Amino acid sequence: MPEPLAPHAPELRPARLAVVVGTYNRLDQIKRCIDSIRRETKTPTIVYVTDAGSTDGTEEYLRAAAARDLVPILAGRKLGQAKAYNDVFKTITAPYTAWLSDDNEVVDGGLDRAVEILEREPRIGMVGLKVRDKEGPFVKAPYIGGISRAGVLNVNQGVLPTNLLRDVGYFSETFGFYGIDPDLTAKVLFSGRDVVYTREVAIHHYRNWPADKSTPEWAALQQHHEKSERLYLAKYGALGRFDAFYWLRRGAWKLFREAQGRRFKINSHERFAGLLPRDWHNTIAARHISLLDPWLTRGKPYHLRQSVSPLARPLRLPPDPDPAQVLAPTRDAVAP
Repeated sequence: MPEPLAPHAPELRPARLAVVVGTYNRLDQIKRCIDSIRRETKTPTIVYVTDAGSTDGTEEYLRAAAARDLVPILAGRKLGQAKAYNDVFKTITAPYTAWLSDDNEVVDGGLDRAVEILEREPRIGMVGLKVRDKEGPFVKAPYIGGISRAGVLNVNQGVLPTNLLRDVGYFSETFGFYGIDPDLTAKVLFSGRDVVYTREVAIHHYRNWPADKSTPEWAALQQHHEKSERLYLAKYGALGRFDAFYWLRRGAWKLFREAQGRRFKINSHERFAGLLPRDWHNTIAARHISLLDPWLTRGKPYHLRQSVSPLARPLRLPPDPDPAQVLAPTRDAVAP
């Protein structure tokens, strides 16, 4: 890994939180991201920005901005997102680590709330920073976060204890750009620690997706998603496959939504019994969230708590699949 441009000299208050952000040719966005971390965070924090060889002035900005709380790491080339982050993760000494993207803006003290949750409840191993899109196809949603094929509510950006991040092996370098977050969420959960979402939105996301679905960029994006889903399913698909109660509750929820027709709008901002439709969906459709979660987390700064009982956990975390085998074309896909 390239040497950081700022020394790891201790501040008067040693950092309790390390935030790692990757960037490439997004000068305006990385500036906004860094400014928001500094503006919204009171916890002693050090920010590491790993740059993949930007040519738009980002490197020059980072060199000039280097400080004790901002460490630029100029890789000079694209290493792959997982490796770029992992190279930094392995150097962190702060007790808590967060990962963000350069198109994120921290709002309402989101990082502070996440650290407070982890410090108050040691059983919680990851706090998902609730994300709301401000640009792109999901701007109508009150917040984003999909449920994986294994029934896990994924965390897109989060905070976790640094020693736990180390124990689960950091980001998987087998997965592509869009697979590392769901994989890390699952690893933390199946290692025996709980995963929660902040109750309030903590991140504004300025999604950089192509607007035209007919472009090669859009097609490439979909290919990345498909690849990561196939790898994820190969790794975690067998876990809970025979969980009859889960499939029953998910099936009942699907029937309810179908019966409601257009009246059910998952992205509505109108609450029912104190919860948004998306809250109800995540509570019922995610395998490891208790149906009593709205009551169990009432009054807490988090909700959507995922927990796996010891009997349902694998004896050890499943290994990464072999991409050559999982992604190999089937006979039916080969042209005659």
